[in-house]
Amino acid sequence: MKFLYKSLKVYLAERLWLRPAIFGIVAVFAVVLAFGVDQWIKLPFDFSIREQTIRGLLTIMASAMLTVATFSVSVMLSAYVAAISSSTPRAFSVVVTDSTSKQAISTFIGAFTYSVVGLIGLNVGVFQSSGRIVLFFTTLWVFVWVVGTLIYWIDHVARISTVSSTISKVSDRAKGRLTQHLLHPGHGGTPIYINMLPVEGAVPVISGFTGTVQFIDVAALSNVVEAAGMKIQVAVRLGDLIGRDKVVAWIFEATPDAIDQEAVKQIRSAIRIGQSRNRGEDPVLALQTLSEIADRALSPGINDPGTANDILDSLVEVFAEASASIEQAGTSLQHARVLVPIVEPDVILTAAFEQIARDGAGFVEVAVHLQKAMSAIAPCLPAAWTDALRVQSCRALERSKHAMANPHDFARVEAAAQLATPRAARALT
Repeated sequence: MKFLYKSLKVYLAERLWLRPAIFGIVAVFAVVLAFGVDQWIKLPFDFSIREQTIRGLLTIMASAMLTVATFSVSVMLSAYVAAISSSTPRAFSVVVTDSTSKQAISTFIGAFTYSVVGLIGLNVGVFQSSGRIVLFFTTLWVFVWVVGTLIYWIDHVARISTVSSTISKVSDRAKGRLTQHLLHPGHGGTPIYINMLPVEGAVPVISGFTGTVQFIDVAALSNVVEAAGMKIQVAVRLGDLIGRDKVVAWIFEATPDAIDQEAVKQIRSAIRIGQSRNRGEDPVLALQTLSEIADRALSPGINDPGTANDILDSLVEVFAEASASIEQAGTSLQHARVLVPIVEPDVILTAAFEQIARDGAGFVEVAVHLQKAMSAIAPCLPAAWTDALRVQSCRALERSKHAMANPHDFARVEAAAQLATPRAARALT
């Protein structure tokens, strides 16, 4: 249930039709409200607005809003395409969640719907003096709202297609996912390493699907084992690609009659397996998306090392702010009977830096900036991450050694590689 709720939330956030539909419904209710005022409230004074005045305003708004909404959709989609083409296709799911553009489109479509419904009401003759007054002032308010939205949106749409805007959005998502991972390394269960052997006599739970682990509902697993007085060790990590008949969990400290088909079914359903990685949960995917923007900038066709350095600055911010969040809140453990493998620091750091280290190895400015970035985040991260970060630094230095023909360039990179100690070098062999 928790996975379905989160998946639905992510799905709706990426849909372009949701807000326009809501605004259209609100527009209809606004006209219905005017009709209701007409039926229940009578003015204590003699004041009325001519029907022709309101009809003229609504006609102008209806014709203009249809044109503006159509134009705005085409401009927004063009901006999305430009943003994706200059970054990475994986960033589309982040860019499309832009609330300002959806707010603008929703406003224009809502105003169009309001105008059409208002005109229908006027032509049918359902509005008397009280309703026309409400309809008139509501129309003025909608007009002011539309103009303000259009002015703000023009400035926003000019920025949405830029690489810097895409980097900012992807960085925010990566920051949220990494913070969640650091706060809940075991997703609320007891964190363990993936290579930890199961308890002797533990009963395996076999997967019935082939795909990627999208979500591990630790709370649901805890409910199953708490009721039966047993423990469970999850055998897969978030983002793992698994095949059919793969062991996804081990049950131990359980009586034979506690492990029935219903319990096994609930355990399987709590470990969600799908076709691709879950954007709403996976910190590795979020960091990979950010790194891919730099990787694209370093391709021979673009040759933009400056953008790669901007990505490295964003990665420093992501790791620093995520680490600061856990220092304030502390890690969380809610379900001690559920043992969950953590995504190791090396996996996360590889997702963040390996692509840049590989394709930027021949760019002295990128290689130097990469070493400085890793040195900058070293004091921010937990001590358990230090060795993995040193290994990343040493790998990047080794790549630069083979990619650079100029000894002076490599000397600059070597001087910046403060983390690449002999101990890290030995870890590579």
